[in-house]
Amino acid sequence: MDLKYLDNFLALAQYQSFSAAAEACYISQSSFSKRIMHLEQELGVTLFERTTRQVNLTAYGEIYLKYALKINTLSQQATDEINRRHAEDERLVIGGIPSINEYGILDLITGFIAKTHIRCQVKTAPSEELEQMLAAQTIDFAFIKDVQNTTDLTQVPYMEDHLVAVLPRQHPLAQQTSIQIKQLAQEDFIFQPVHSRPYDLCVKLCQENGFTPNVIYADRIVENILNFVKKGLGVSLLMEKLVVDDELVVLPITPTIVADINLCYTQKQTLNHFQQQFMTYFNQKNQH
Repeated sequence: MDLKYLDNFLALAQYQSFSAAAEACYISQSSFSKRIMHLEQELGVTLFERTTRQVNLTAYGEIYLKYALKINTLSQQATDEINRRHAEDERLVIGGIPSINEYGILDLITGFIAKTHIRCQVKTAPSEELEQMLAAQTIDFAFIKDVQNTTDLTQVPYMEDHLVAVLPRQHPLAQQTSIQIKQLAQEDFIFQPVHSRPYDLCVKLCQENGFTPNVIYADRIVENILNFVKKGLGVSLLMEKLVVDDELVVLPITPTIVADINLCYTQKQTLNHFQQQFMTYFNQKNQH
């Protein structure tokens, strides 16, 4: 039996009106009526009593309704289970901050794929967006810097990094071994995107040390920030592992700012087989 006839039967039993049931099933009333007649012919009994005002189930219809509801429920359960399994078989979706290469996250994921042959999709986004994606369950895991949603997320430590001052070689302070933030009060700054987590961190640090930074440029791409600094257009505050450029001077700052990068997933999440494999691989690699 075609399941669409079952859906039509259930709709007519619910609405007790051919026109209302046909509209709910998004087909014409004439096509709907033909389907009901086809089902009755197939069963060899009358399922509905038709009157000018209402459509009611016959005794045969009552019997059929009992089993039709069970069949519909089982069909939906089968579809849901298949969809869940298909999603698991398809891939893991792993999110990461844009600097996944500098922090070795990309190597970690490619190593996992090579060992397990489990397909993975990688999505990069700022930390605040990754937390939202985890909450919406559009990704399985995320590597996040300085997690703020500590209530809903399970965090597994991965790495820490330190904020440093990045200066052009010709800068007057470039010969020092370290810098106090107050020494940069009169500088022009090049930061990461306005109101991003790194941007807010740097602005807050400056303000806590007596000045508001003069931000002349902000960019999501770290390479662009470094190029601005190299041209002598300003200085920057970046995490140390992001600065891979021998033409620049990188100095520790006081006060010291440490950022934690953690692997996160939602606390309400029950890990499936593939997710468990990723966590096992991550824990093995993270111990070395």
